[in-house]
Amino acid sequence: MRNRSSRGRILLAAIGAALLVPVSFVGQAHADSHQPVTGKQSGTRIVLGKPEKLQTVKPATAPGAKAVDCAEGTSVHDRTSSCSNYRIPVEFLVDGEPAGSAVLHSKATAQLDTRNRYQWKQRVELKLTDPTTPSAAEVSATVKYQTGHATASTAPTRILIPYVTQTFDFTLSSPGRDLVNDSIVPYGDFSAPGFDDGSAYLGETFRPRCDNTPRITPAVTGGCVYPDVPALWQIDVTDWRVDSVGWHVLWAQKNLAQPWGVKGTRYPLHRTFDQSLIADNRRTACGPDVPRPPRPGLACDEYPFAQSYEGASRNSDYSCEFLHSRDNSREGSYRKASLNGQRVLENDPFYVEVINVPATLTPQKLDQLRGPVGCGVES
Repeated sequence: MRNRSSRGRILLAAIGAALLVPVSFVGQAHADSHQPVTGKQSGTRIVLGKPEKLQTVKPATAPGAKAVDCAEGTSVHDRTSSCSNYRIPVEFLVDGEPAGSAVLHSKATAQLDTRNRYQWKQRVELKLTDPTTPSAAEVSATVKYQTGHATASTAPTRILIPYVTQTFDFTLSSPGRDLVNDSIVPYGDFSAPGFDDGSAYLGETFRPRCDNTPRITPAVTGGCVYPDVPALWQIDVTDWRVDSVGWHVLWAQKNLAQPWGVKGTRYPLHRTFDQSLIADNRRTACGPDVPRPPRPGLACDEYPFAQSYEGASRNSDYSCEFLHSRDNSREGSYRKASLNGQRVLENDPFYVEVINVPATLTPQKLDQLRGPVGCGVES
């Protein structure tokens, strides 16, 4: 029998700081380069090895349609939800020698609220599998969060019964100030009879932003998003209320020197509320030098949008056309509501996607659909 005076410890430290290796992909927040404090080391301990390398995947649904999900070994987040899913090898050591093993599965998710800057929900699911020692059935876990500003509710300690998923639900509370940029990562404290306690991170670090910008939503509510994920504005060419704008945007994205606003490119648009800049953009693209519309009911429309830093006054690579004035007005109103709902602040990036485009569309047909050219790139 092991001498109780030389009690071991559970060292849930990732080998080579494995749990904390940054994951490289566009928009993903990386893990921090430190760990929760652990107890003193002994020869009898549990070691969590390096998790399988995470693969970054894109959300499978449209932004905001539902919270993202992630398969084991993957990490994904959109503007309002996040998910990382670790598979971590566990080795039981007695007097420094291997005495058994298991696998810890850790899935961490979060769902932000774009209409509430004070609270949102997060969850960690833990499951221990493939045990080769009875000690694996005695491990218990307490899950907590390391944050920059927010506070997390508590969840009860649970025994990790092999092959049974244990769920830890939390409410995260932000201070509710005008603008809060946070850094949040879950970690676990683990214990078992005869072992000292230890701890390790259980998921990726994600960085929500909470604000109460008055022009976005009423200041009393505000909301939270992951700002590193650009917002997405979609224009449906089968929607008669905005179809003419959609055809113009599609033509511009395919024919300008750069694919401004095309999803996934290095050319997102950046929103502006600066009325002086917006006026300059409109004046440059649709000012006195632009001919009058060829017929009544048309209005000058420019792309990139006047409400962006990529507008005509700063960017000579733009298009200007005459469109149905009501379509032009409606698209602007719908876009404003959509970007507000996604909490797109000053200088935040966003993409523009034209949807429901016929697969048989030809460049010649697109030229016909986009309407009379008013300025910019000629047909």
